Amino acid sequence: MTSNRPQHGQDVGLQKNSIGLGTVLMQSIAQIAPAVGILTTIAFNTQQAGISAPSAYIFAFIIGLIVAISLAQLGKHFPSAGGFYTYVSGTVGPSAGFIVGWMYSWIVALIPGGLSAYTGFVIQTELAKNYGINIPWQVVSFFILIMVGTIAYKGIKTSGKILTILSLVEMLILAGLAFSGLLSPGEGGVSFEGFLPTGSPTPHGFFLAVVLSIFAFTGWEGAAAVAEEARNPRKVIPQAIIGSLILLGIFYVFCAWGIQTGWGIAHTDTLGSSDNPALIVAHRLWGPAWILVLLALLNSGIAVCIACTVDATRNWYAMARSETMPKALNKVHPKHHTPHVAIITQTCLSLIVCLVFGTLIAPDVVLFMLGTLATIIYVFVYIMGNIGIIRFFTQVKRNELNIITHIVFPIISSIALICVLYYSLWPLPAPPVGYAPIAFAVILFVGLWRLFKLKRSENRRWEVLSQYVVENDVSESSQVMTKPLISK
Repeated sequence: MTSNRPQHGQDVGLQKNSIGLGTVLMQSIAQIAPAVGILTTIAFNTQQAGISAPSAYIFAFIIGLIVAISLAQLGKHFPSAGGFYTYVSGTVGPSAGFIVGWMYSWIVALIPGGLSAYTGFVIQTELAKNYGINIPWQVVSFFILIMVGTIAYKGIKTSGKILTILSLVEMLILAGLAFSGLLSPGEGGVSFEGFLPTGSPTPHGFFLAVVLSIFAFTGWEGAAAVAEEARNPRKVIPQAIIGSLILLGIFYVFCAWGIQTGWGIAHTDTLGSSDNPALIVAHRLWGPAWILVLLALLNSGIAVCIACTVDATRNWYAMARSETMPKALNKVHPKHHTPHVAIITQTCLSLIVCLVFGTLIAPDVVLFMLGTLATIIYVFVYIMGNIGIIRFFTQVKRNELNIITHIVFPIISSIALICVLYYSLWPLPAPPVGYAPIAFAVILFVGLWRLFKLKRSENRRWEVLSQYVVENDVSESSQVMTKPLISK
């Protein structure tokens, strides 16, 4: 029997049945970035919420879990490398799916450039300040991105193993620092007041801390990108999405509590004004071994870059397969079973963002601008996913409809996401970070122009192909493409 699965001249596909729950879980965890998340948010959250910073992470975790529980439901029915591109294409429509996939894949592809620049900058600064060793951040960042590109090129098993090692190491180091803070607290001793929002100086400040913490949890959706390479993806992908959020929720709260305690809860005002409080606490508690925290940051930076590279290139691969992106991005390496052209393209893009824009603007500013841009795009993508959930389970899978999970949660999380967007942009940050909405508009305009060209073309197969899903488990060798789940 001849398969009607679309072919574009490639001899091989992605490596099926190659990873299990553990690796998929680490894909999400690495993309959330445990060490980077806590190290870059603890000062601001303490500045805004005071001793109640740990509870800000708790509230953010609850909101993030509501978002993820609903969207994870689509992973059971759409096990595709396209992730949100496939989700929205199959539930809302091919045009909406294209725009979502376009916006999401570009921001995930850009993040490694900004994060590698920031990681290199912090390493240069700390090594010069503590040891008198001055290695230009561009050199560190260049080697990070070349390493990341090589690992991603070698295959999902290689990248999965390295992601697991790096993520576990960074989490153990930061958890160890937090535990040390509880054993040797600064002035004020150990207090449980941080688990209540009542310790915040103002309600508005606490809310701002929650908003930033919500962004610190983004990345859980990265598991969806490896669906076609996972075993039993309809079960594993939702488990990895929910599991990563639960693990990181516990991790963030514990680390925030421990770092604050190690600093001294009597002086949370000075912690809030510090650039790198975790490093200062590490100096006090660990002495020469403080450098382990810097290693955790480096580990986290590399792991996030690998995870984002895997995510972005699988999205491009899926979009190219459905003829909405250049066909070259659909090519798979015959030996490594990776979308190697997409990986090379993404690596070059990351190097440009890192070395060119990082040098012209500033490495940390580039990351903050991309972070603001990512907030806008993530809100858009998640809300479109929520629309897809409501439509899919009310029109197609009515027998599986759960009012709380498929209607109430999407509505609540969409309202929360709109609040996140509002407080992220109002007041608008100073330029160049404040240019993020303009960057969003430019990427959206180019995507709409590309969509217009697709709709004007004589070949309209992309509208059908973008809605195709694999009916049987993608881990099975014989796959068939079914008709769209939702037809226009």
